[in-house]
This record gives sequence, structure tokens and C-alpha cells, in this order.
Amino acid sequence: MVFVTLFTRLKNVHLLKDVGMIPYMLHRDYNVNSIMVSYKNDESYPYLEKEVKGLKVKFLKKDMISPIIAGAKFVWKNASGIDVLNVYHLNLSSFVYLLIYKLRKKPGGKGYLKLDMDLKGYKRLLMPNPVGFIKRMTIRLADVVSVETTLIAGWMEKKYGPRIIYIPNGFYTDEEQPVKTFNKENMILAVGNLGTYAKATDVLLNAFAGAAVQNDWKLYLVGSIEEEFKTYISSFMARHPDLKDRIIFTGPITDKEKLNEYYRRAKIFTLPSRSESFGIVLLEAAANGDFLVTTKGVPAGRDIYNDGKFGYIVPVDDSMALSGAFVRLMNSKADWESRAVEIADYTWHDFRWDPIVAKLYEHLRQR
Repeated sequence: MVFVTLFTRLKNVHLLKDVGMIPYMLHRDYNVNSIMVSYKNDESYPYLEKEVKGLKVKFLKKDMISPIIAGAKFVWKNASGIDVLNVYHLNLSSFVYLLIYKLRKKPGGKGYLKLDMDLKGYKRLLMPNPVGFIKRMTIRLADVVSVETTLIAGWMEKKYGPRIIYIPNGFYTDEEQPVKTFNKENMILAVGNLGTYAKATDVLLNAFAGAAVQNDWKLYLVGSIEEEFKTYISSFMARHPDLKDRIIFTGPITDKEKLNEYYRRAKIFTLPSRSESFGIVLLEAAANGDFLVTTKGVPAGRDIYNDGKFGYIVPVDDSMALSGAFVRLMNSKADWESRAVEIADYTWHDFRWDPIVAKLYEHLRQR
């Protein structure tokens, strides 16, 4: 099988996310000839040397007129030699690539669209205008369409039938078994692009301030900080000088093992986003035994938190509800170490890329 992922925005970081892990695992475990096709957007791609070694990458020459043109030319020229063309997101480029592929593919060739869809994306799909029409046509052009959450997958299947499949995102690990030993601290951890509207870092800071009274818990925030949000942080710290040493901004951490150390120390991981298509950090945290606290704007939380056993879901933009969830956990008498082992074991068996890609491979072979 020749499996081509056409994703022109590829950066090194994408190689350990769904964009890179799906073709890599297909190559590693099923002898699939996997090829990534993209523009060169980073100076180097070090993950190709170790983490996804063997994955082929073809870099396109950028077209000055439109970023879609080079990808369209590639599909036009190579469609007959591609068994599965994999594209991402409901956008104009996916529509163009799948349309050309449908016209040029060999018998049995399959177009595979991975949606990465959040709740807002689903609403845009239903819009009664040309944009909505293109999105709906893009789905119909694909032979296989995967959705990352059971909630949206259920809605989509009612409209588009068996071409819709539930394929969650997974987490990357080179460990051979779930983590069994932790050193949990009174620590809440958040990881992401801090200060963007979607991430709701302002809601998190206010929630922690409300929950931090009469306890010694700390909040660690990992990631880059939006420039305009730094003013908000300064104002917040001026209002809460007592939290100066209890709210720690680490900056970005790209070293996976170093990031895992933070995950393994934290008792609670929070993703208070207003909107997320999935939130792979939830899986990374759960794989390291963190209890999850997220919002209704993160539909993947419903699938990962195991019916409330390993997490809480609160309303979007509700700092009081988020604070209340923190307080409940801060006052919990639970055995955090034992619970961490349970959470890590559950995540290992249900959300590693290995079983997820195995399921996808069977769908691609059958259809």
C-alpha cells in the first residue's frame, strides 16, 4: 500500500502528532510505503532521525500564486500511484486535492479525510452558504472520513453513513508498558499556547486564585505566552501578590522526557479551553497518571475521562466551576499514587497509537 499524507504545513512538531504518527505507524507495523508531502517549513526535522525513522518526506517547491497549487499538481501527476491519499481538515485545499484524486486515481484508490473537528467546526459544516457547501462536498468526495471524538462522530454518521469512522488521536511513547511509579506533588499542570483566546488561560488563573486559599498547591504553566497576554499576567500578579511563587511559567518545553517529568509530578492536569478539536495534551497527561479537569468545549474529554472516574468536565468560561473542581480535588483523601497507576493503565490500553492505527488500517483495507 502506498499511503500519501498531503499536509503542506508540516513542521517537526507535527511528526509526533496524528499527521506524522499515522503514516509512521502504518510503515513500521504494516510495511506500508508511507510518504509525507509538504512544503519545508522548518530548517530541520530532527524527529525523522529517531522517533519516526523510516518515514519518507517529499518537499514541494512553493508556488507564489497559491499554496494549494503545488499540492494540486502533485496529486494530478501522482494520483494513479497512490493507494490512499490522506488529507486534513475541511478546507478548500482538501476539496481540491480530493476532487483531483477522484478524477485521476486508480481503481480501488481511496481518499482519506481526517477532520480534526471541534464543535465550532461542526457548526460551520452546516452553514447554508458556499463555504458550508464546499465542506459538505469535501466529505462526499472522501471514501473514508475519520472523526476524533465519539460525540461528533455520532452526529456525522447520521448524516453521511458508514464512511464516517471514529478514530481518536493517540499519544506517542517508546515505553513498553504503562508507567507504574510516580512522585505526585500538590501541583496543577497546564500545557499549551498560553494566552490565546481558545486556551482560556485567564479563566485558569482566576480559578486557581479562588482555589489556592488555605493550601500549598502550585500551578505550573508550560508553553509560549502570547505577547498581549503578558500585560494581563502582570495585572493579575499585582492583584494576587501572594501567588507570585505559586504560579510558575516554565516557557516552552520541547524535550519530551523533560515534559514527561512535569506530567509525572502533577496530580491534576487542566485544559480549560473554550474550544479544542481534540487536545493531545490530555492523553499525554493521562498516560502519566494525571487526573483531568477540562471543559465542555473539549469534546475529547468525554472519551478520555472514563465516565468521570479519571476527570471532571466543567462549563466553558466558568472560573468558579473550574475553581470548585480544583478545591474538590485539593481536599480529596484519595490515594493519588494508586489512582495515577489506574489512569495511566487505562490510557495506555485505549489511546496509544498502536491499537488506534491498527483499527484504521483494517478500515482502509476493507473499504
